[in-house]
Amino acid sequence: MRRDNHEAIALKVAREVRYLQALVLINLIYGAVALGMSISAIVTTISPAFSMDLSALNSVLTLQSVATVALAAVILGLAGRWLIHTAEMFDAVENLEKPRAGMMAAQDAEARAERVVGLIVELLSNYREHRGSIRAFRTLGKASGLLFIGLGFLGLIQTLLASPNNITYAVLNLAATIPPGLAGLYISHSFGKYQDAWDPRLIGASRAEEELKKLLEGP
Repeated sequence: MRRDNHEAIALKVAREVRYLQALVLINLIYGAVALGMSISAIVTTISPAFSMDLSALNSVLTLQSVATVALAAVILGLAGRWLIHTAEMFDAVENLEKPRAGMMAAQDAEARAERVVGLIVELLSNYREHRGSIRAFRTLGKASGLLFIGLGFLGLIQTLLASPNNITYAVLNLAATIPPGLAGLYISHSFGKYQDAWDPRLIGASRAEEELKKLLEGP
């Protein structure tokens, strides 16, 4: 293979490692933010119940309040599962940095080619091992993103019905839920692209392994 092809492949593989590392880091931050915001939404909604005021207790038992707590509880559960999947991937993805750096530092063309192949094998193994988590991120990201946006609009409706004078607070609350909502949708889209890129590669590698196995079993 020509040297310029080796260089192009090495740069592409290095970018894919960086891309995966960035996604996992964003995942970690997003999971922590989702966890905190869902807990905050639940506490804020039910806190009037502890005031011993009957009218405040009635406000907690409205359909809007119950729906807000239910949505926040679902997001809380998704965030917990999200963080578990992220923790499973974090160490494995960080372990890709050393071979990536070694590949980029290699000066000899043959050594660089060997390191490129080695890193591709590691990326393939990493994808095969964490394919289930990547599929989960694709689904959970979209679900949590839509739930965050729904939570913001639900809070806006609740404020309009209960205390229209607090519309400014409700709009600010809606504005606070839209960024994490869009972030969840972006993460889902990004992992979808990653999965769509690596699924065919995994299928191709599996076929190659089967062919090699047949050759080794032959006379």
